[in-house]
Amino acid sequence: MLRFCLICLLQLCTVLFCVTTLTFLLLRLSPGDPATILLSTHGVPVSEEALTSLREELGLNHSLISQYIHWLKEIFIWQWGNSFVSDDPVLKELTQRLPATLELAVAGLFVMFVITCIVGVSTAIYSNSWVDRLGKWMAMLGAAMPSFWLGLLFIYFFSVQYNWFPSMGRGSWKHLVLPAITLGVGLGTVYARVLRTNLLEMMNQPFVKAARARGISRGQIILFQLMKHAFLPIVTMLGTSFAFMLGGSIIVESIFSWPGLGQYIIEAIKLRDYPVIQGYVILATFLFVSIHFLVDIIYSVLDPRLRVR
Repeated sequence: MLRFCLICLLQLCTVLFCVTTLTFLLLRLSPGDPATILLSTHGVPVSEEALTSLREELGLNHSLISQYIHWLKEIFIWQWGNSFVSDDPVLKELTQRLPATLELAVAGLFVMFVITCIVGVSTAIYSNSWVDRLGKWMAMLGAAMPSFWLGLLFIYFFSVQYNWFPSMGRGSWKHLVLPAITLGVGLGTVYARVLRTNLLEMMNQPFVKAARARGISRGQIILFQLMKHAFLPIVTMLGTSFAFMLGGSIIVESIFSWPGLGQYIIEAIKLRDYPVIQGYVILATFLFVSIHFLVDIIYSVLDPRLRVR
């Protein structure tokens, strides 16, 4: 286990270094000057003197190598610089908005898990019936339906037409319902088909036939004997989806005006706020790799063969 942890730590450092370098270079190669955008945003006339002064203040007048070395030093001392716009520490800005994104991601993961279990188990128990066909159509719609379109549909029906749930902001549990369902319903229906396939494949195992011979029903076998084994591939998929929700819920947060990292990073991209963008990429990468590390540990707990190996 110690060797496994050391390997994962080395992989984390390598991935962070590569992602940091690539993000730094791509930001500098992308069109748009942060100094010009900041001056225009604040209504200051864009003159050569103002541009030179602001670039010197932001450190943009140095060479790319000098800026990159300075950025690496800030990472190693856990100081990710200050925002070009607010002049506040980037790490502070990100950690203030991270709880809202975590709340939305956990709620979306819960919705996805519930849909996966209910639809996957029911379609496996009643395979080749109308329930199975309905689950197949739900999976097709979930895979083909974009999250932004689904979110707009939810807003129209449940906020505008019936006024059941609020469509913007963060507050009570009602504000969380629509964004969480938008995040979780698409992947949940797709993973349900994966769970159904795993359950049906395991129905031909000898211990299942022995259980059926003892008079145990199909539903009891699936719920109490096969779920632990059939759910192993879903664990990895759920971990990947949770990491994706943490780093990729930008569209959903924008649609529902959720005050998380997604809405904040969009504004940073518009204003070319380099420190904020770079800090967000590092944070998202760290969370993504860490969650996969936890998934590997959970996988080894569920599957004794991995512990023996």
